Amino acid sequence: MGCCKSCADCSFKCMKMALFVFNLIFLLLGLTLVGVGIWVMVESNAANAFTLTNTDTMTLYAGAIVLIVGGVITVIVAVLGVVGAWKEHQIILGVFFTCLLFLLCMEVAIGVYYVVQKDQFYTTVGDAIDTLSTRNYSDFDTALQTLLDTIHKDLQCCGLNSTKNFSPKPDSCSCDVDTNDNCCELDALSWWDRPCKRPIILWMQEQSSIIAGVGIGFGLVMVFGMTMSCCLCQKKRKTGNNAV
Repeated sequence: MGCCKSCADCSFKCMKMALFVFNLIFLLLGLTLVGVGIWVMVESNAANAFTLTNTDTMTLYAGAIVLIVGGVITVIVAVLGVVGAWKEHQIILGVFFTCLLFLLCMEVAIGVYYVVQKDQFYTTVGDAIDTLSTRNYSDFDTALQTLLDTIHKDLQCCGLNSTKNFSPKPDSCSCDVDTNDNCCELDALSWWDRPCKRPIILWMQEQSSIIAGVGIGFGLVMVFGMTMSCCLCQKKRKTGNNAV
């Protein structure tokens, strides 16, 4: 009997510690969300990217606010979990479980919305790029020119929906034909031989996949926290030592 009781106590302490560590990690994730949201609010290149695609920058700021609010909620939930695990308080653990369940449902809803709307989103981005392709490089302000230069160099492309969009071509369209497969010679100069429309959309799809992976991991972490809180409540109920 003593051995069984000792094992039960050890199991209870392990679950308590696991939930405590989980909430510390969850707290850091919440602070990270707040930091990313603030960064999006103040980062000029993010706003320039939305301006370049003719997208209302209010959409960007709304997304940043959602990140900040989500981060704050995550921090509050993490604090509830830490207190509930430390005090072994069933009511707080119950509130913690309910909050995690709500966040998990919200994450699933956002994921479903993305799956339904992603094709329309990429079509809208493509249409916006086509619209911008009627403007010459010199028509853009300095900030947008800098953004275009970065796109040209990082994605190894030139122009928007055609390599002939910009005349004269900016220096960022130049490349080394000896070291780059996407480079070709024209008029004794070397230029990227593909427009940027498809590389931009492919890059956005890659980032979406990364975000989806992070979201799945985040969801699994929440399921773990919910499971630990349920187990801890069940253990407390069996021992009859409710700290209410």
